[in-house]
Amino acid sequence: MEGNSLFLNRVIRRSPEWPCHYPALSTAWQNPLSLSAGRQIVAAAADPEGVRCVFFSSLGSVLDFSASWAELERAKTWWHFAIRWNFWLLGDGRSLVALRTAGYDPADRKIAGAGATVDRHCDQSFQAFLGHAEEMARHGRPALLPTPAGSTRTSRTDATHE
Repeated sequence: MEGNSLFLNRVIRRSPEWPCHYPALSTAWQNPLSLSAGRQIVAAAADPEGVRCVFFSSLGSVLDFSASWAELERAKTWWHFAIRWNFWLLGDGRSLVALRTAGYDPADRKIAGAGATVDRHCDQSFQAFLGHAEEMARHGRPALLPTPAGSTRTSRTDATHE
């Protein structure tokens, strides 16, 4: 499977309650003064094997997607577009390191975790991260974690001071 077909065959469309639980993340694309400066948000957790992303679509849907790095390498065009087009909230510094190790580095990103490692395979862990990211988005707080050690590039959105 490549590109859009990988995404469409793998994505889980979350219930209409999800945007209600995460209104700031779901509507950030409408507000140029939001955490994402008016861009769609992707909340993600990554590890050495792959990534889990929740896309907060400008169409009002919340789409949950997971894939291995090998699968994403075959879906290059679509994945590179997703990396560049969206604003990325990462669950922890480990996720940024995993993305960079796999050869991807979202230019517009913020580490939005509460300090705990986010397990992309565990719904409870991932939803705790989403809850923290929602709270951060509602109050316009900058990231709470520093850029991981060994980072070679920083982004304006890696800011860690309040």
